[in-house]
Amino acid sequence: MATTSIILTLLKFYSSKQRTPIVETGEFVDYLKRYAQHHIDENPELVVFVNGTQETLQEELSRLSSEKLISLVSQNGKQYIVVINYFIERYTETYAEMQKNYSRPFPNLNDLPKQVPTDICQKEQASDIIFRLLDNEVEQNDKTLYCILLSKGVPGLLLPSNVSIETLINICLKKLQDLLRKDEAHDYFFKKLTQSNQGREISIKNFFNSFLAKPEETWIQLRSNGDSFYYWNQLCYFIKQDCTKMKDLSAEDINVLQTVSVIEVAASYYKNKASEKLLKDAAFKQLDEMLMHPPYYFTMDDISKFKDQNGVLLINKYSESDLKNHIENMASQAIGANLPALLIFKVNEVQSYFILKEKVLPLVLRMSKDARDIIHDSLCQSWFKYLHEYETLPEMKEAPAFERCLERELKACSPVLFALLNSSFLPVLSYDEKVAGITLFRDGLLIPYSEILLINRHEIYSDAKVKLPFWYSIPVFSWIMAAVKRKSKEQKKRDSEKSATKKLMEEQKAKEAAKQAELDARDGGDPKLSRKKELRRAAANVENQLVPESSTMDRELESYMHEWNDRISKQAHDDLLEDINTLIRDYTRKTLRTLKTENLSRERVGSLADALVDTPSLMKIKNHPALKRYIELYMVKLIKNLP
Repeated sequence: MATTSIILTLLKFYSSKQRTPIVETGEFVDYLKRYAQHHIDENPELVVFVNGTQETLQEELSRLSSEKLISLVSQNGKQYIVVINYFIERYTETYAEMQKNYSRPFPNLNDLPKQVPTDICQKEQASDIIFRLLDNEVEQNDKTLYCILLSKGVPGLLLPSNVSIETLINICLKKLQDLLRKDEAHDYFFKKLTQSNQGREISIKNFFNSFLAKPEETWIQLRSNGDSFYYWNQLCYFIKQDCTKMKDLSAEDINVLQTVSVIEVAASYYKNKASEKLLKDAAFKQLDEMLMHPPYYFTMDDISKFKDQNGVLLINKYSESDLKNHIENMASQAIGANLPALLIFKVNEVQSYFILKEKVLPLVLRMSKDARDIIHDSLCQSWFKYLHEYETLPEMKEAPAFERCLERELKACSPVLFALLNSSFLPVLSYDEKVAGITLFRDGLLIPYSEILLINRHEIYSDAKVKLPFWYSIPVFSWIMAAVKRKSKEQKKRDSEKSATKKLMEEQKAKEAAKQAELDARDGGDPKLSRKKELRRAAANVENQLVPESSTMDRELESYMHEWNDRISKQAHDDLLEDINTLIRDYTRKTLRTLKTENLSRERVGSLADALVDTPSLMKIKNHPALKRYIELYMVKLIKNLP
C-alpha cells in the first residue's frame, strides 16, 4: 500500500511535468525504473521497480484504477494512464481565476480530450450532488472530479472536489449579477417578472435592486427565511426559457444555462431548509408549551414522546440531535445571575428530570399537600401498630427523630418532591419568591420537613392512640401487659440469637470437615502424604479435647489471644500477635520432623507448649496460662491444616 501511494505521487508529478493528463505506460515504467535506481537508498520498497517491467507495475495501476484515482485506456495496442488529478488541479486553477474574472465559462464535459473516457468523472444529477454537498456530507479532497448533470442539451458542469459548493454558488451569483446589469437584460427580465406578478412591482424592484447591489446579502436572506424564493425561481425560469428558444446554443448561452441551473437547485435547497426550519421552530414552540402542562417534570424519554394536537409525534418534525441541542440550550442559557429557563434535577443516580423554572415552586406546594395526607395516614397506622404492641419509637417522643422519620417517609412516598427540596437551584428560586406565604429557607437552610408538610408530631401520636382499645388507657393494666410483652419479645430474641449461633457453628464445622475430607482424598498412596494424613487425624482428635462442643477453634483462639495480648495500640497489638504466630509456626515446623504420629496427643501438645512458653523471648508476657492454651490451639490448627 505504501508503494501504491508513491506510484500515484510519481504519476501526478510526471503528468504535470509533461503537461499532459495521458501517460503511456511504457514511458512511465522507464521513468519509474530511473527514479527507483536513484532513490532506492531513501526508500528500499522501490527495489521491485529497479529492474521492473510493465507487468510489475500493473498490480499497482489496477489498484489505483479501482479506487478511481486513475483510468486505464488501451489504444493502438498500447496502454495509457489517465491521471485524474491533472484535471482536478487544472480546473481548481480555473475556478480560482473565475473568482477574479466572472465572465470566464465553467469547465464542462465537452472540455475533456476525446481520448479521455468520461468515467473519470463522478456523474450525478444537479439536485442530488448540490443537496449533498450543501449538507456537508462530503469532505473536501483532491481525489474526485464531479460532473454536475443539468437539463437536457446542457453539457455537464465539472467541479473538482477541493472546490467548495459555496464557491460555485457565489460564482454563479456574480455571473447572474453581471448578466442583469446589462440594460437590455435588466429591463427585459424585470418587465417579464412584473407582468407575471401584477401589483408586486415595488417588491420586485426592491428584489432586483438589492440583488444587483449586494447579491450575497440577497442570497443570505433567501437562506434565512426563504421568502424571496418565488422571485428567484421565476427569474431562473424566464432566463432558461429565453436561452432554450435558440436552436444552437453558444458558449455564452451554455454558461448562462449552467449558472441559472445551479442557482435554481441551490435556491430550492435553501427554500426546503427554510420550510423545515419553520416547521421545526413551530414544533419546538409547541414542545415549550407542553412543558408548562402537568406533571411539569419530564425525562428526556417523555419529551421525545410529545405529540401535537393531531396525535403526531413532534420528534418526526425534528431530529434527536436537534431536540438534544434545544433542551441543552434551554437548560444552559442563563441571563446574568438568573437561572436558565429549564432546570435539571435528579431523583436517583441514573434518572434526570427537566422542569421549567416558573413551575418549580407551585409544584413543590402542590406535591407537599399531596404528600402530607399520605405521610400522615402512613405514620398514624404505623404508630398504632407499635402502640398496640406496647412499644414506642424515638420519633414519637423526640423532635429530631421525628424529622428524620419524615425525611425517610418523604423520600419513599414522593421521591420527586424530595429531590426538588434538596436540589441546588431551589435556594436561588426561593430567595425572591414564596409559595403561598411559606418560606422554604431560613438562615440559608431548608426549614424542617414538619413545617413544609404541615405535619404535627403530637397530632399523629394522638390520632394513633385514639384507635387503641380503652384498656390501653388504664395505667396499671397497660403497664403489666407491656412488661409481659417486653419479656416475651426479649426471650424470643435470645432464642433466635442462640439458634443463629448454633447454626453458624454447625456451618463452620461442616466446612472444616469438608476441607479435611478434601485433604484426605488428595493424599492418595504417597507415604509422606499418608503420614500427614495421620497427623491431621491425630490433631483433629486433640482439637475435640481442647475445643468445647459449643465453640470453634477460631473462637477459642480469639478468646485466649485477648487474654494474653494486652497491648493498647492497634499497631503494637498486631505486631505482637504476628511475632507470636511466627514463633509458633517455626517451632511446630521443626518439631514435626521428628514427631511420630502415634505420639501426637493432648499431653504431647501440652508439653510442647510448655517448652515454648518457658523460652526467654516469651517470659515478658504476663498471662502465661492463656498464652500456653493459645499455643496449644494454634499448633493443633497448623497440624490439622497441613498441606
